[in-house]
Amino acid sequence: MANRRTKSIPWFIIAMVFAFLGMSTIQIHWLRSSVRMKQQLFDDNVAHALSEVGDFLTQPSAAALQAQLEAVNSDPGIPSIGTALSGAERTMLQRMDAFMVDSLVQEALHEHGIAAVPVIGVFDRFGQPVRLEEADEEHRAALTEEGYCVVAEPLRLCVHFPSLDRYLLHNLLGQFALTGVMLAIIAAGLFSAVITANRNKRIDRIRRDLMNNLTHELKTPISTIGLAAEALNDPDMRRSEETLKHYVGLIREENKRLGVLVENVLQASLADSGSMRLFMQPLNAHDVIKEVVKNLAIQTVKRGGKVELNLTASSPVIEADRIHLTNVVYNLMDNALKYASENPLLEISSRNTPNGVEFRFKDNGIGIPKEHLGKVFDRLYRVPTGNVHDVKGFGLGLSYVRTVVVRHHGSIHVESEPGKGSTFVIELPKTQPER
Repeated sequence: MANRRTKSIPWFIIAMVFAFLGMSTIQIHWLRSSVRMKQQLFDDNVAHALSEVGDFLTQPSAAALQAQLEAVNSDPGIPSIGTALSGAERTMLQRMDAFMVDSLVQEALHEHGIAAVPVIGVFDRFGQPVRLEEADEEHRAALTEEGYCVVAEPLRLCVHFPSLDRYLLHNLLGQFALTGVMLAIIAAGLFSAVITANRNKRIDRIRRDLMNNLTHELKTPISTIGLAAEALNDPDMRRSEETLKHYVGLIREENKRLGVLVENVLQASLADSGSMRLFMQPLNAHDVIKEVVKNLAIQTVKRGGKVELNLTASSPVIEADRIHLTNVVYNLMDNALKYASENPLLEISSRNTPNGVEFRFKDNGIGIPKEHLGKVFDRLYRVPTGNVHDVKGFGLGLSYVRTVVVRHHGSIHVESEPGKGSTFVIELPKTQPER
């Protein structure tokens, strides 16, 4: 079932990608349609506003005649730009001045819901400006080519909006924000799905490796014990005290090995579940290290190895849990012996620090590549070394070591280079904070 689910994940990711692209396309198309609709509505409102202004200027009325007469009496000279005005043009320009056409246009635009600031120009029958502010001269071409115009016979009134794009986008800001949020949510979901798929594949691979290693590790001592038991039960075997002692010792060693395997799994389970309980007491860390070195002496000699102690800390007493601290030292020593190519050499040193005691476990093993240094303390992680059974283990030891060190409010890191061995550095405080 797990394999089937793992194989279906890529199709799920592909479906998510197509869904994201489809939603993105729909959202972009919707935004473009909204911009076009907004632009069309804006064009219609400007056209209606200018049409009302044009009608107001061209329709005769008593108020218009009175305003025009007052404008003529107050300012009889109408300036023109570049051309002479005809009588009709001069009359219309007077009417525009009388009604303050700039204010009239802006008021009409506001009535139609347009708050954008316009540039206003008036042009004669030859397309020459007869009223245009000097500051707006740069918009002259835009007024005649792109502007909105209305004929106020015989003149033409044009308006142009220099910041039209920004104005339209500002009005659509809410829609853009909503689209961005939706696309961000979809992208986050897609990213989360990809991460989850990769994590599930990695966990599935680790689970298979763990089961393979666990089966291999348990099978060997079980087979050895079975063969030894059959040999002891064989009536044809020569019953000598030396032979009997050999097979009994073999069964005892393999049984101890099974116990260590089960203990490692249980320790990792306790560390992972958070139910690890620590019994803190003052301990001489040097004594703990020496005790583990003594217990592993036979295993060290069998591998042709050597352990050098350089315990120089003047105050090695710390507050710690004896059992778990012993397991930490055992795991680090066992790790150094397993990953040594030949003639293992382990140097264990200590020194006092301002915060407590630092311990260094330096070996002459195969080393750890730089890309794997940050992962060696992850649960079930094992640095690839070719054949998975060349080095026995489950990837649980270093994870357990880090958990114990962290629970003791200490720190741990590794320094290593391929072919030059590894050094595990642990720093533990002298006293534990009150819990």
